[in-house]
Amino acid sequence: MTTVERSFARVDAALRGYLRILPASTFTSLFTCTQAGTPPQLSETAQSALPDGLGQYLRSMNEKLDAILSLLTRQTLQEDFPVPVLIHDISGAGLRFSADREFEVGQGVEVVVALGNQTRTLAGTLGVVIRSEEHRGERVWAVEFKDMRDCEREKIIQFVVATQREQIRERHLASQS
Repeated sequence: MTTVERSFARVDAALRGYLRILPASTFTSLFTCTQAGTPPQLSETAQSALPDGLGQYLRSMNEKLDAILSLLTRQTLQEDFPVPVLIHDISGAGLRFSADREFEVGQGVEVVVALGNQTRTLAGTLGVVIRSEEHRGERVWAVEFKDMRDCEREKIIQFVVATQREQIRERHLASQS
């Protein structure tokens, strides 16, 4: 018996996702990479040179623009990726999801995962459905990532590491109680 060696950690999740089935023998992505991380910040010197209230006004405008972009992105995603999915677990190498339709093993898909509530936390990848299984009384499909930009994989890995840290922190607090 052989043991499959994983090179990426996997975490349980309950993430919203969007999927489209790729046409046969086509591996072209519709989703474009958006950089993760925090928005650029003004230096303290630049902030001190701003008139009173302008810095807060600019931060407020940035939040509003993020909300508008998020709504527009969600609408576009629903048009381009018509199959809503629920991501059950994720790693840098693949994910498992459930949906309201059936898939075939070997079928090419493109998946966009909402790792958070902002547009910058969307990660997209091309992959292949590699198996179907039962998980908590529900059919789930496993997707192996086949073509992923480095910035997309980095967002997923950052999400996995942050989730693991939170789980460790929760276990530590529970053991102290």
